[in-house]
Amino acid sequence: MLNEFEEIERSAGADKAADLRKALHFLLRRQFVFSGDPRTGAVYAAIMDGRFRNAVDGFFDSCGYRVHRDSEAQWAGITAIDEDVPLPKMKLDETIVILVLAAHWQDEVNVGAVEDRAIVVTTLNTLYDRYREMVQPNASNAIGIPRFREILREAGRRSLLDVGDFDSGEQDFEVAIRPMIKLISGGDALLRIERYVKQEELRPPVMTTAQGGDEA
Repeated sequence: MLNEFEEIERSAGADKAADLRKALHFLLRRQFVFSGDPRTGAVYAAIMDGRFRNAVDGFFDSCGYRVHRDSEAQWAGITAIDEDVPLPKMKLDETIVILVLAAHWQDEVNVGAVEDRAIVVTTLNTLYDRYREMVQPNASNAIGIPRFREILREAGRRSLLDVGDFDSGEQDFEVAIRPMIKLISGGDALLRIERYVKQEELRPPVMTTAQGGDEA
């Protein structure tokens, strides 16, 4: 690998080699890059550059990752080849929210309600309502909207979606879900949510001594 990067530096120049190194570090931290996001142009260009494809794919393969590129929707990213390969870890509530986002994205795609580059535009309140609906049998354990919004913002840092500014008139945020959401959630988002709900239904009710021992 070192020889390949030395060859890139000789053939393409030190600046291009530096851009490529930054791009590799970016994907290791963020997992995905979406063209058009602030300060990501050089990262996206380096990952998509045909001259560097073998070096990029070889580097990530040696680390246990597979590189995905979509020139039409203009994004690139990595997924783990094996389950024990480190990537941004998600807590259970984060995983469920991602699955809900993926299910919503797929439903909108199925009816053609998509923007350019396979983006589905919706709102935070719509997504939260969908989340509550899908986990309704276990609604007592559903997260509140502040935590839901926090999870969306974390997904935004991974380039999976974009959360817009607060609309004071609508009292809501616009959310643009990107097509990478399906890649990270798998093709069975609805089935996985159903399994989660059924597992939670089988859990015994949790008792608490607070407030006179009321059920949680």
